[in-house]
Amino acid sequence: MYPRAWPAPRPRPRSRLMAHPTTPPPIPGAPPPATFRGVLLAIALVAGFAELAYAVMNVSAMPVYLHHSMGYGAASVVAIGAAFLLCEGLMKGPFGVLGDRIGRKRLIIAGPLVSVATSLLTLAVQPHQWYLFVILRALDGLGAAALWPSALAMIADVVEDDRRSQAMSLFNVTYLVGIALGPFIGGAANDLTALVTEQLGMRNVDPLQASFYLISALFFCTAVAAWRQIPHIPPHHERHPEVEGGFSLSALLRSLRQMPEMLLMAFVTFLGIGMIMLIIKLFALAEFRLSETAFGALLLVPCLIIALASVPLGTVGDRIGKARAVRLGIGLCAAAMWALILIKSEIALVLGGSIIGVGFVIAFPAWMAYISARCHPRQRGAVMGAVGTAQGLGAMIGVPLGGWLYEHAHIRTPFLPWINSHYAPFIGCAILLLAAWILAVTTIKDTPAQC
Repeated sequence: MYPRAWPAPRPRPRSRLMAHPTTPPPIPGAPPPATFRGVLLAIALVAGFAELAYAVMNVSAMPVYLHHSMGYGAASVVAIGAAFLLCEGLMKGPFGVLGDRIGRKRLIIAGPLVSVATSLLTLAVQPHQWYLFVILRALDGLGAAALWPSALAMIADVVEDDRRSQAMSLFNVTYLVGIALGPFIGGAANDLTALVTEQLGMRNVDPLQASFYLISALFFCTAVAAWRQIPHIPPHHERHPEVEGGFSLSALLRSLRQMPEMLLMAFVTFLGIGMIMLIIKLFALAEFRLSETAFGALLLVPCLIIALASVPLGTVGDRIGKARAVRLGIGLCAAAMWALILIKSEIALVLGGSIIGVGFVIAFPAWMAYISARCHPRQRGAVMGAVGTAQGLGAMIGVPLGGWLYEHAHIRTPFLPWINSHYAPFIGCAILLLAAWILAVTTIKDTPAQC
């Protein structure tokens, strides 16, 4: 009891920060809430280097090098690229499970280190050794499968559900910066090397090899940034020993059975994306008569503008609901893809690509947040890896299909005279994006998580 002369102290009011329902609870072994933003920025830094490296490799360096230096046709180029997608897609699930068991930082470091070596070994392969290109691309796919599920799951580990779309939008920034700078930097490295070697009379040097040294350096920076900046957060079963067990196969299967529509939509969407992802640069060079540097410059400004807008756009899912944001984003992508087919001009290419970018930055963070909210934290890496596997399987099938259509489809439309076989993969992509939008409208709902 307090003396009469001294009134009892009033309870100290809680600050708005303390009272805010989205303030993350303390996580044993994890950074304190004050450093959560630092963790997100560290993951964004690592993802930025990795996305830039993969963009240079997949969009710029490999297709051009295999086509022009090795003499492979478009079908062979995409078949080799499919090895990357096959291993990435099939192994995202197992690596997600492994990250749940041993911690995510180790995989985030190990993945890029694989490609430090493979990008340099690519230059030692001779044209007749196509199987070595396949093996090296498969190893790159394993590295990507180790990196991405762990990075995405780590964001979900440290951010509460109603802020998760905003946090996932950081991946949009890194992805778009990679797409914007990757083709430009890779193409500029090749063009600059060609200019220098021509001036020096070094005719035995292939300038298209320059971008592979750049790729190796970028992956090395990715691994160093992960080692220095990303904290080690113990697996969920170590942070919460009172919770039964660690990874549970039955719980994982139960989670996946509750989200078949998400697996199907992921497969359909990336089946369409896969049809164009490895031939888009060859398409632009052939149909619009662009140089490598000009192609990169064409993407640069729109992608950077969208990257700057991606964080506010990424909050759309938190404000209007994640399911509605997914439907809106995929709908924009489908409409813009049809516009790119029906209107042939560089301006339409830039504007259509920009709208696709806007749709992506709205849909992707809401999609990732929607998935992560529907599984237990100890299964999160495995579930996100399984969805990534569905995406990878779609892309793996789409890539060779798109390459075959690009070379062999026969399309003649008198009212659209510019349409030829090169447009066939893009038409297929537009149809599949429309199907994905219909699936999103009819099956993806903002209902409480059940797993």
